[in-house]
Amino acid sequence: MNKIQLCLTAALIAGPVRGNETLAPFQPAMASLSNELEFDALRGRVKNFEQVLLGSDEGQLTIAKGRFDPHGCLKEYERMDFVNGQSIRLARADNSNTLVSARDKRNTIVLNKACQIVGTTNSASPVSKLYIYDKNLLVKVKDARNAWVYKEYFYTPEGMPESTVFYGEEHDVLLITVPKRKLAEPWDFITQGLDNGVPFYQALKKCHYDKKGNPSVCDFVVDTLIQGGATETEHQQIRYTTTYY
Repeated sequence: MNKIQLCLTAALIAGPVRGNETLAPFQPAMASLSNELEFDALRGRVKNFEQVLLGSDEGQLTIAKGRFDPHGCLKEYERMDFVNGQSIRLARADNSNTLVSARDKRNTIVLNKACQIVGTTNSASPVSKLYIYDKNLLVKVKDARNAWVYKEYFYTPEGMPESTVFYGEEHDVLLITVPKRKLAEPWDFITQGLDNGVPFYQALKKCHYDKKGNPSVCDFVVDTLIQGGATETEHQQIRYTTTYY
C-alpha cells in the first residue's frame, strides 16, 4: 500500500462542557459538509475559517478555507492539496443554493434550504449520487442507480464527526476518532485507520482551543504503514484561524 495522506476530522475533548461554560454544539450542516469537503468541523456560528496542515519540515501539506453565511450555510470554499497536486474552489451566489466550481462551472454541489447536499454535477463523471440524511446529518453517499454505497458517516451524540467508512470493490477503509477517556491522558484523541480490518494509520492529536471551544492549533504524531510493511512516523501540525458572527 502506498503512503496515504488523510484529512483528519477535528474532535474536541470528550464532552461539550469546559469548566462552567457550555460549548456550542456542532451544526448539522457544518458537520455534514466537513465530511464531504474534507475540512475540520467547527462549533458555533462560524463566519470564516482557514485550516493549514503542516508537515515535519513546516511545509504546507493542505490548506482548507471557507466562508459561511449568517444562517450557517457555506458560501465559499477552497481546498489546496499540495501533496497530491489537487485543488478545488467553490462559490455560491446570494440568490442561489448551488456551489459552483471556479475552474469548471459544470461542476456543482446543489444544496437545499437546510444546506444539505441534494445533488452534484461533474463534467468528468456521469455518476449520479444519492445523499442520505438522518436527523439532519449526512450518513450515506450512494450511487443513485445501483444503490452502491460509496461512503458512510457516523457522529457523536452532539453531532461531532466520529468515523467514516469508504467502500471499494477490493478495499473497505474505516477511519475512526476516539476522544480521550481520562484527563490524565496526554492526547485529546486518537484517529485510527483500518484497511479491510488491518491497521495502517494512527494519529495522536493534542490541541489548544479558543473561547468557543474550537481548536487554534493541533500537534499530532502520525504513524503510517508504507510500502513494504514498514511504519513511517511524522510530526504534523494544523493551524486554525476562525472568525464568528
